[in-house]
This record gives sequence, structure tokens and C-alpha cells, in this order.
Amino acid sequence: MIPQNPRFVKSRAFESAVGRSAALVYDVRRCSLKHRRADPESEAAMRELSYYLIDAFTAERYSGNPAAVVLDADGLTDDHMRVIAREFNLSETAFVTRSSTPDAPIALRWFTPTTEVEMCGHATLAAVHALVESGKYINLPDDKGTMLPIQTAKAILTVRCEKQDKQEGESFLVWLDLPTPRLTKKQCAPKLWGHMLDVPPDQFDMDMPAMQTQDDDVLVFVTSVQVLLAANPDPKELAKFSRQQRVRGWCLASTQTLTPSIDVQSRFFAPAVGIDEDPVTGSVHGPLAAYLVSSGVVPTLRDMSALTCTQSHSSGRAGLIRVVVVREEGAGYRVRIGGQCATVMKGKLYV
Repeated sequence: MIPQNPRFVKSRAFESAVGRSAALVYDVRRCSLKHRRADPESEAAMRELSYYLIDAFTAERYSGNPAAVVLDADGLTDDHMRVIAREFNLSETAFVTRSSTPDAPIALRWFTPTTEVEMCGHATLAAVHALVESGKYINLPDDKGTMLPIQTAKAILTVRCEKQDKQEGESFLVWLDLPTPRLTKKQCAPKLWGHMLDVPPDQFDMDMPAMQTQDDDVLVFVTSVQVLLAANPDPKELAKFSRQQRVRGWCLASTQTLTPSIDVQSRFFAPAVGIDEDPVTGSVHGPLAAYLVSSGVVPTLRDMSALTCTQSHSSGRAGLIRVVVVREEGAGYRVRIGGQCATVMKGKLYV
């Protein structure tokens, strides 16, 4: 009798085990297929939704701040929206639904990959751009002065569109009226904040005290654009510190910009809500602009100021934000932000 090679015996046993596993997998798959065929309602229940991926605050694709927009999102649960936002994995995904109030025809909700937020400027501009491009509000850019009210969790927002000059093609600006800015002083601890934001403690601009906005963002000014661009905070440390401070995000800004045509340059970090760094943050530029006007940094003519702002990301993405600030009686300010958008892709998603 020829003795068997132990390695050969082990190999045959392994192959037998693999064969049984494969048979089991096949049986599971076959059962799964049988189950699917027996339940045609599950296929019929699958929804097809249109989505757009749009770069906001830029006229050029692959610049500015990207946002996903899901149209006709009525009936989606909160869990659906969270999962979809996580799948897109962008700083914000906007969901357009019918409004529940007669004061606005549509409603908006915004989700980061981890949580819902109460306000998002760039995703609102992206949503309006998608609505125009999809044909739902195709005449909005042609009807100068026509307002589109949008219901949100906090307030009714108002947007307008402004068609650009003919030499700029068919592009148009989207203008968004932001809620009245509310600013409160935030005590700056230079050593601690310097560590958390990766800014030398002596490079904070103490002539512009830190301010916290109504959206729980903190405006922090530094002395130069070089300091601004060099900042590289640790997301995990900053996220923990932000939660301790009850802060959504940190807007680092400098009025010492690379060109005189730009009034303020900034960066925005919000790791506590899943955004390590945001390329362009529309909502923070209302309070930021109002602060610059109230501090006398930006001149005012007949109670009105116009600013051109830029925000950049460490990756090199950047965007341009136009802001109009109007002083109102009672020392308050009315703020409108504007920007262009560019469609990068559109398609269907399935729920």
C-alpha cells in the first residue's frame, strides 16, 4: 500500500471544505433569488430619483464647493437622507421637497455625511441651479427681481437669479437672502486656540475680536494670508474641542489678502459635523461681511456695502462669494450672498 502524502491529504480535506462552502453559498444565493422572484412588489417599490452634482461659488467645474442635490425627495425618511448623504460623501447634500406652508412652493433640508444642519449656503445655491437646469424653474433667471421663497427648518429663505452679461454665456448668479446676522463675542485663548487651529498664538488679529454667529460658527481673524494658508489643524482634536465649546465650525479669516480686489479671504473647519475643511461656506459669509462692515473695515455708501470674498481649501479648491450688506434701522444688517454654479454631473439614484 502506498502511503499518502500528508500534504495531499490536507489539500483534499481543504478542497472538500471549500466545496461544501461553495455549495452553501450557492444554496443561499439560489434561495435569495427565489425570494426576490417571489416578491415582485419589492422591485416595484424601488424609487428612482434625479440628482445633480454641482460646484457652487464658481463658474468653472471642479472648483468652488461641490454639493449634491436630490430633487423630488418627498417621502424620504431621515434615515434615507442620511444614507444618501453618506453615499455622496460631500460636505452637504440638499434635498428638495414640497413645502408644508403656502408661503413657499418648495422646501430644503441639508445633510452632511454624519448629521443634518440647519443652514447651508452653497448647497442652497446648488439646489436653485439644479431646479433651473431641470426645467422646474427655467424662467427664473429671465424674470429679473422674481423671488423664490424656500421653506427651511429655521426660516423662509428667499432667492433671486441674475443673468450674466452675454459674453459670459448663459450663466447666471444666484442670490440668497440670509437671516439677519447675530454676533456675540467669544473669548479667545491664544495658546489653546493656537494649538487647536495651528496658528501661532501671536498671529491672531486682536483688533478683530473673535465672534460667534447664530449658526454657532466662530469668526477668528489672523494677521496675514500667509498665516491663514499655513494653518493645518488636527481634525480629531478640533472636533473634540468644538463639541466642548458647542461650536459648529471655525472660520479663519484675513483682510490682508493676495489682491486688493478681494475684501477678505478665509478658510472654514467643521470636523465636529463631519467636515474637516469646507472649500466654500456660503452661510458664514453673511455674519463675516456684517462684522467687517460694522467694524469699519469695509466702506459704506448710503447704508450699503458690497464685498468680494474668497475662500480656499488646502487641496487648492477655491470659490468667489459676492456679498451685499444693507444697514437697517436699529443697528441691524440685512445680508445677501451671491455666486455662480456649474453642473458637474447628473443622473439617477435608487432608494
